[in-house]
Amino acid sequence: MNDSLKTAEKILAQSGEINEKQFSLLEMFTHGGPIGIFVMICLFLLFMLSLYIFFERFLTLKKFSNKNSSILNDIKDLIHQGNINAALDLCKRTHTPEGRMLYKGLMRIGKPTRDISDAIENTAQLEIFELEKNVGVLGTISGAAPMLGFLGTVIGMIIAFFATSAQDQASAQMLAGGIYSAMANTAAGLIVGLLAYLFYNILVIRIDRSVHALQLTAIDFLDILNKPVTH
Repeated sequence: MNDSLKTAEKILAQSGEINEKQFSLLEMFTHGGPIGIFVMICLFLLFMLSLYIFFERFLTLKKFSNKNSSILNDIKDLIHQGNINAALDLCKRTHTPEGRMLYKGLMRIGKPTRDISDAIENTAQLEIFELEKNVGVLGTISGAAPMLGFLGTVIGMIIAFFATSAQDQASAQMLAGGIYSAMANTAAGLIVGLLAYLFYNILVIRIDRSVHALQLTAIDFLDILNKPVTH
């Protein structure tokens, strides 16, 4: 009877140790061996790169959207006054995609409307390209991170099965420990990929709004040039 109780207590103690081990996230992420740790480092670097790109682009787009929208009205008044040089100086001082686009249009005043429209459109395309800079990297990370994590898991499981088969007395605990450590790579890859995907879509939405604002500004500017001045 006493032997049975001691055996039961031993099993419960081992079970408690296993449960405690399962809830140790730090050990889970660092217990995958050299390859698992290398994969984790790569995923961490991808995560930091995602954060940098997201906040850098987000702040840039926010700065663009917060600029004073009255620039077009000011330029309209200056054009009607015939003060093109002042309008050009105003565009230079804004340091925004909108200002640079209007500057190209003002430089071609007096030429056919088609030439002005083409200049504005070409400048707008360049500004849109700048707004989208590095955003595609987030899309790449959102797809590459889960695959990298899965690759780490597959390699980790191969190592775990190989180590188990090499033992004279393989235990389920040893095999389970290797598998759960390897699965941590997949979990980390999915987390990084999901965050990068969310960052990517947030930026795409804000870029679309900025592009729409540029298009409206271009249309309004051409209307100002084609509309006769009323006194």
